[in-house]
This record gives sequence, structure tokens and C-alpha cells, in this order.
Amino acid sequence: MGEAMASWKYALMLVISLSFCAGAARAGAIVLGATEYPPYMSPRLPGGGLAVAIVSEAFQRAGLQTKIVYLPWSRAMSEAGSGQLDGIIGLWETAERKQRFLFSKPFLDNHIGLFKRSGDAIRYQRLSDLKPYTIGTVRGYANPEAFEQARLKTDETLSDASNLAKLAARHIDLALIDHGVANYLLRGNLAALAEKLEWLPPAVVTYPMRLGIARNQAEGEKRIQAFNRGLDAMQRDGTLEKMLKPLGI
Repeated sequence: MGEAMASWKYALMLVISLSFCAGAARAGAIVLGATEYPPYMSPRLPGGGLAVAIVSEAFQRAGLQTKIVYLPWSRAMSEAGSGQLDGIIGLWETAERKQRFLFSKPFLDNHIGLFKRSGDAIRYQRLSDLKPYTIGTVRGYANPEAFEQARLKTDETLSDASNLAKLAARHIDLALIDHGVANYLLRGNLAALAEKLEWLPPAVVTYPMRLGIARNQAEGEKRIQAFNRGLDAMQRDGTLEKMLKPLGI
């Protein structure tokens, strides 16, 4: 997608989101920010994506309704941090973010790691073992710190989908990607490549995905506790496990 098209898309998304927030606030629903990140978050997916569906169900079990606003990630972060949104879905916990946000219990994990061609005899225990190989990355993504520090040979592309396609075509040796995102692509638009590619354990890094609510929110602590209660109930009755199963990781 070109810059002009992306700008138009996000401008339209913003107009819709602002109107949506006003209506949701009047209705008393919790307004949460999300971004386009399938299979975890997307207005094009059932339930708004896996992460959105889990969060909405957890709040519903606590007797609270949610409204989801899809924005570019940086804007969702900004508006959640300033209190324009009640919270943000899919936040990774860091020391810096803990100064601004209250965090829920984790509800799923992002496993960031490597895919290889099926049959290729590549294994590793340390990232330094991968120095002989060219690893595909996506331009604009924040790669894991340990990966960057290893100073491996990389080749940038424009998207996760093109990264996997380059791997299948032998233009690169490995592809750095979220395990769930890769499985989603290989079951969808890239299904023709599913038998050609496979996950290379272990994950480079695992980030627990959480709900974040700004510390300056008057109801912040109460809402985090409500979410955690709903999530606990989902874990006890097996709902969370059933929802995560299609992710295939």
C-alpha cells in the first residue's frame, strides 16, 4: 500500500473513531484502542481478532461492555496514555510503560522467532549460531533487542507476507516473524506455501500480551481488576484455551 493510500485510510479511520468514541462514552462502555495486527486485532476478523475477542469476553463476564477503536498503533498508544481512550489492547509491558500504564494479567503470548524452509537442516541454540544465514526482516518493525545485538545478516522487505514469500523462493534463509501471524498467513493468502515452511524453535523472544490502562484513569485499577476476574473465569472453564487453540502455537 502506498503512502497516500495509507494516509487516506488512517484519516478515514480517525474520523470514524472520534465519532465512535463520543457515542460509546455516552453509552457507558469502556472504549479501548486497538490496531491492525491480524490475527490478533483487525476489524475485518470475527470478534475483531483474537486479542480483541478475549478482552471483550473477559470484560463481559465482569459485567462491563467494550467498544473498540482501531487506530495506527502510535496514535492508539498516545490516546490511551492521555486518557482519550479508556485503555489499549495488546500492550507489551516494559519498565518505561509501567510508569504510565496499569497492566492486566497476560492473556496470550507473542512468540517472535524464525521460520525456515521445511527440510532445511538449520538449528540453533544461540543467535550467534545463525551468522552464516541471511534473515528476512520487515522494514519499520522493532526487532528484538537480542536479535539486533547479535549483528546477524539481514534483508529487509515490506511485509510479513513478502518475507515468507522470499523465504519460500530461497531469496533468504530464514524469516523473523511472529509465530501466530505466520500461521495466520499460511492458512490464508499464503496457503500454497504452508507445506514448504516451518517454525524453527526456540522463539527469539516471547512477549506476553496485556491490556493497558493509563494510571491517570479514575477507574483504572477497578477496571484492571474486573478484567482479571473475567480472564480468570475464562481460564477456569476452558474458554481461553479454546479461543487460543486455532492460533496453532
